[in-house]
Amino acid sequence: MNIRLLYLTREPFPTFRVDVATLFGRYLPKFGVYSDVVALQEGEVGEHAWEAGGVFTRTARSRWGRIWARLMLALDLFRLARADYAAVQVRDRIVGALIGLWAARLWRKPFYYWMSFPFPEYWSERGSPDPSRLVGAGRRLLFRLRGRLSAWLLYRRVLPAADHIFVQSDAMRTLLASHGLPAARMTPVPMGATIPDRIEDIPPADDPRLAGRRVIVYLGALERARRSEVMLEAMAAVRDEFPTALLVCVGDAEEEIERLWFDGLVGQLGLQDHVLFTGWLPGEKARRYLRNAEIGLSPCARTPSLEVASPTKVIEYMAWGVPVVANDLPDQAYLIGETGGGICVPLTPEGFAAGILQLLRDPAAARRMGEAGRRAIPALRSYEVIARNLAGKYRQLAAGEAR
Repeated sequence: MNIRLLYLTREPFPTFRVDVATLFGRYLPKFGVYSDVVALQEGEVGEHAWEAGGVFTRTARSRWGRIWARLMLALDLFRLARADYAAVQVRDRIVGALIGLWAARLWRKPFYYWMSFPFPEYWSERGSPDPSRLVGAGRRLLFRLRGRLSAWLLYRRVLPAADHIFVQSDAMRTLLASHGLPAARMTPVPMGATIPDRIEDIPPADDPRLAGRRVIVYLGALERARRSEVMLEAMAAVRDEFPTALLVCVGDAEEEIERLWFDGLVGQLGLQDHVLFTGWLPGEKARRYLRNAEIGLSPCARTPSLEVASPTKVIEYMAWGVPVVANDLPDQAYLIGETGGGICVPLTPEGFAAGILQLLRDPAAARRMGEAGRRAIPALRSYEVIARNLAGKYRQLAAGEAR
């Protein structure tokens, strides 16, 4: 039995998010689960951009135009949901989820909510006092108001009425249960990765700045909220023992003021020759840096919004045979414990420096750790396995609705 979802996403289309583009776009159709995406369009949509179903988009250029277009996309669900869909599913939208819930009820369709990130908690955190003064008082007030309103809508109106909730992790299920939501109506779907068949066939990054260096890689966003600065501060101690060590940050900060802060920190620490920021790169090009890397890093603060995360970078490091140094965020600690593919350290400069130095001093042990992670991670977090299990859940829900 094939299943087709009407899927309103927070991310623009085409999207870089692997749990949309890869899980829903490539793997779920193999198991008979298709989805028609409803999203704001940014960039060119190629002929084969979404082979898992149809695409319904609106475009906008200005900030207010995007806000209006996103509202209209949610309202489009009233028209679209009358078609033969197994369910209406909304990902990470909050006002859009309320509209999607109403549209699903109008056409007597199940309503599912996909929660990859707890935005109410995140906005509340952004509204807290900022000692660095990177965020002004007026903006913090707006974040606090947004956090409270979105929490009320999501936890008091949308999720109690949802037929099912897909969450990012067991920790997120616990978070939602603390709001009085029944755990039986939640299914954790953690992040995964596409596992390369033959890593040796993939060429390393062709970057002359890496020649003769002992490369340490970080894939992802640079954010003070995540405590990304910890790994930069750790490099001061690493440099003293290994002068050829180079931390390559493949990614960027979302806001220019934050990126300038990280640039300033590198200058203060005198690490200009030991830290390289590449900026955002296409996925395949970014992952080629893993072929150059001896170690992959994943610092992530244990705040209410991040505690429930399932960082993709740890899975990708392991999938590419790169040993991991990460702090004890629940999902990271679980993966390291299950696979033996890394070291769990305190989220401090001293903790990360000790983990990095341990692996740099013993390359043979580091290689064994990387190989252990690569052997174990497919059964835990390959998208093939995740999609098979998720398709089974959709069929179980559809059968229950039919009864």
